[in-house]
Amino acid sequence: MKYYFIKLENDLVAPGICMSGNIPAGAVECSQEQYNNSGNYTLENGVIVAYTAPVIPLKTQASSALSTARTYVYNNYGILNEDTPDDWVTYIKVLMAISKGTDTTSTTLPTQPTD
Repeated sequence: MKYYFIKLENDLVAPGICMSGNIPAGAVECSQEQYNNSGNYTLENGVIVAYTAPVIPLKTQASSALSTARTYVYNNYGILNEDTPDDWVTYIKVLMAISKGTDTTSTTLPTQPTD
Protein backbone atom coordinates (compact mmCIF):
# COMPACT_ATOMS: atom_id res chain seq x y z
CA MET A 1 0.00 0.00 0.00
CA LYS A 2 1.29 3.46 -0.91
CA TYR A 3 0.13 6.87 0.22
CA TYR A 4 0.29 9.86 -2.08
CA PHE A 5 -0.74 13.44 -2.81
CA ILE A 6 -2.01 14.56 -6.18
CA LYS A 7 -2.80 18.02 -7.51
CA LEU A 8 -6.31 18.16 -8.96
CA GLU A 9 -7.49 20.23 -11.93
CA ASN A 10 -8.73 22.99 -9.61
CA ASP A 11 -5.25 23.23 -8.00
CA LEU A 12 -6.43 21.59 -4.79
CA VAL A 13 -4.17 18.88 -3.41
CA ALA A 14 -5.83 15.60 -2.44
CA PRO A 15 -4.44 12.62 -0.52
CA GLY A 16 -4.83 9.12 -1.87
CA ILE A 17 -4.07 5.48 -1.15
CA CYS A 18 -2.99 3.01 -3.78
CA MET A 19 -3.52 -0.63 -2.89
CA SER A 20 -1.74 -1.98 -5.99
CA GLY A 21 1.50 -0.13 -5.35
CA ASN A 22 1.34 1.92 -8.55
CA ILE A 23 0.44 5.50 -7.72
CA PRO A 24 -1.33 7.59 -10.38
CA ALA A 25 0.64 9.63 -12.89
CA GLY A 26 1.48 13.04 -11.45
CA ALA A 27 1.07 11.86 -7.86
CA VAL A 28 3.83 12.24 -5.27
CA GLU A 29 4.37 9.45 -2.75
CA CYS A 30 4.10 10.51 0.90
CA SER A 31 4.46 8.92 4.33
CA GLN A 32 1.52 7.60 6.32
CA GLU A 33 2.03 10.49 8.79
CA GLN A 34 1.79 13.01 5.95
CA TYR A 35 -1.29 11.22 4.63
CA ASN A 36 -2.93 11.14 8.09
CA ASN A 37 -2.27 14.88 8.49
CA SER A 38 -2.86 15.81 4.86
CA GLY A 39 -4.34 19.21 5.76
CA ASN A 40 -0.87 20.25 6.90
CA TYR A 41 0.76 19.64 3.52
CA THR A 42 0.55 20.75 -0.09
CA LEU A 43 2.47 20.23 -3.31
CA GLU A 44 4.78 22.82 -4.82
CA ASN A 45 6.59 21.96 -8.04
CA GLY A 46 6.05 18.26 -7.40
CA VAL A 47 7.45 18.38 -3.86
CA ILE A 48 5.52 17.90 -0.60
CA VAL A 49 5.84 21.01 1.57
CA ALA A 50 4.23 22.27 4.77
CA TYR A 51 0.99 24.14 4.06
CA THR A 52 0.76 27.69 5.33
CA ALA A 53 -2.77 29.05 5.33
CA PRO A 54 -3.17 32.47 3.75
CA VAL A 55 -3.51 35.38 6.15
CA ILE A 56 -7.08 36.65 6.36
CA PRO A 57 -7.04 40.43 5.84
CA LEU A 58 -7.88 42.45 8.96
CA LYS A 59 -10.75 44.14 7.12
CA THR A 60 -12.32 40.74 6.43
CA GLN A 61 -11.80 39.61 10.03
CA ALA A 62 -13.40 42.85 11.25
CA SER A 63 -16.44 42.39 9.00
CA SER A 64 -16.99 38.89 10.36
CA ALA A 65 -16.52 40.00 13.98
CA LEU A 66 -18.85 42.95 13.37
CA SER A 67 -21.63 40.67 12.14
CA THR A 68 -21.23 38.44 15.19
CA ALA A 69 -21.12 41.43 17.57
CA ARG A 70 -24.23 43.01 16.07
CA THR A 71 -26.14 39.76 16.46
CA TYR A 72 -24.96 39.37 20.05
CA VAL A 73 -25.85 42.96 20.99
CA TYR A 74 -29.28 42.77 19.37
CA ASN A 75 -30.10 39.41 20.96
CA ASN A 76 -28.93 40.47 24.42
CA TYR A 77 -29.91 44.16 24.53
CA GLY A 78 -31.84 45.39 21.49
CA ILE A 79 -34.56 42.78 21.53
CA LEU A 80 -35.12 43.58 25.22
CA ASN A 81 -35.15 47.33 24.54
CA GLU A 82 -32.21 47.76 26.91
CA ASP A 83 -29.33 50.21 26.49
CA THR A 84 -26.23 48.76 24.85
CA PRO A 85 -23.26 48.92 27.26
CA ASP A 86 -20.61 51.50 26.34
CA ASP A 87 -17.88 48.89 25.90
CA TRP A 88 -19.98 47.13 23.25
CA VAL A 89 -20.71 50.42 21.47
CA THR A 90 -16.99 51.24 21.40
CA TYR A 91 -16.11 47.74 20.20
CA ILE A 92 -18.65 47.87 17.36
CA LYS A 93 -17.51 51.35 16.29
CA VAL A 94 -13.88 50.19 16.07
CA LEU A 95 -14.90 47.13 14.05
CA MET A 96 -16.96 49.33 11.73
CA ALA A 97 -14.00 51.64 11.13
CA ILE A 98 -11.70 48.73 10.34
CA SER A 99 -14.22 46.99 8.06
CA LYS A 100 -15.02 50.23 6.18
CA GLY A 101 -11.33 50.99 5.75
CA THR A 102 -11.42 54.30 7.64
CA ASP A 103 -9.13 52.86 10.33
CA THR A 104 -5.91 52.08 8.50
CA THR A 105 -3.61 52.00 11.53
CA SER A 106 -4.98 49.01 13.45
CA THR A 107 -3.08 45.76 13.01
CA THR A 108 -5.28 43.55 15.21
CA LEU A 109 -8.93 43.41 16.14
CA PRO A 110 -10.02 44.96 19.42
CA THR A 111 -10.78 42.63 22.31
CA GLN A 112 -14.44 41.69 22.51
CA PRO A 113 -16.18 42.84 25.71
CA THR A 114 -16.74 40.06 28.23
CA ASP A 115 -20.16 40.86 29.65
